[in-house]
Amino acid sequence: MLGSCSSEPIKLQKRVTRSTVSLIQFNGWVDPVPNGGKSKTASTIESYQITVNEVPPSNGSLKVDYTKNVYTRKVLSSNVHEMELNLTSNSPRLYCIKLEVKDIADNVRHSRRFMLYDNTSFIEAWKENPFQFDSASPKTNFTWQTHHNEICLIWKNYFINMFYLQNKLFNPIESEPHGHITGVYEQTTGLLPVGGTPNVHGIVQYFVSWKLNNDAFSVEQLVPDFLNQRFCTNLSVADGQTYTFNIRPVDIVDNTFNESRTVYIDRSPPLINNIWLKKDGYEMLYVHNSTDLSKMQMTFDALDPHSGLHNIIWEFGIADTYTVLTSGVSPVGNMQNVRFIWQY
Repeated sequence: MLGSCSSEPIKLQKRVTRSTVSLIQFNGWVDPVPNGGKSKTASTIESYQITVNEVPPSNGSLKVDYTKNVYTRKVLSSNVHEMELNLTSNSPRLYCIKLEVKDIADNVRHSRRFMLYDNTSFIEAWKENPFQFDSASPKTNFTWQTHHNEICLIWKNYFINMFYLQNKLFNPIESEPHGHITGVYEQTTGLLPVGGTPNVHGIVQYFVSWKLNNDAFSVEQLVPDFLNQRFCTNLSVADGQTYTFNIRPVDIVDNTFNESRTVYIDRSPPLINNIWLKKDGYEMLYVHNSTDLSKMQMTFDALDPHSGLHNIIWEFGIADTYTVLTSGVSPVGNMQNVRFIWQY
């Protein structure tokens, strides 16, 4: 009768490891007594055999390469319930660990688990892709938010593990070709399941924290729906505030990375005050003949207490006919207020 296991059929010390040495355990296997039979009719377990095959990367479903064994060992004893693997590689590898349990009557049961070895990959920033506040104004290079709604930060394909970008090792894995491994004997749950591992180029989590002005950063929180690579939050913002957000991605090997972006809040328009004409030191002169205009100045005060003034766009013309006589743009840098004097 086929053997069965009352616990985890194969237990790996770590399913994702940086170490070349891994311990595999296979406790709990028994040769069951047939229904209606006696205990002596069970033939007992004769051997355990571990076979390791590589699972090469693929843009489609992954297939175990059964044509070449990376490692194989057979133990002719029912008293040995663990083996130590020593698998070395100069780049990350996904392995299929298959266990074959055989009883004396030559009945066989198979089980398999998957293990990722990675001691070299890392997370980096792909600078060609955006990492910005898409809630902010594009005209300000996404640095100034001109409303008091949610702050939203997007980082589509900005954080990557280049190896897993180029080598798809977390796609769904095809079933065992002979259909001998199903149910609890297949790896359907936990890390590296046959159904595939949701990831963004190897990244499986993002953490976010933020600070207001020069305060300390908040406690990190997990970004929900991490595949969207976007985070929004409502912080009841006010004009003049500065927020810095930090994103920390974590990949399947537990590599991590940090990078921050800053956004400034200002939804109020600039203020313009004290508009008048000036002649011979006198202000508030509004009605003049045409010859006087050549001797007059137009003055006004402009300010923005939050973001400052970038430039002043002005026009001078005839109100009755809506005729523009002259116009221009005067840059003022980042001054918070300015007095502008125009000479006709």
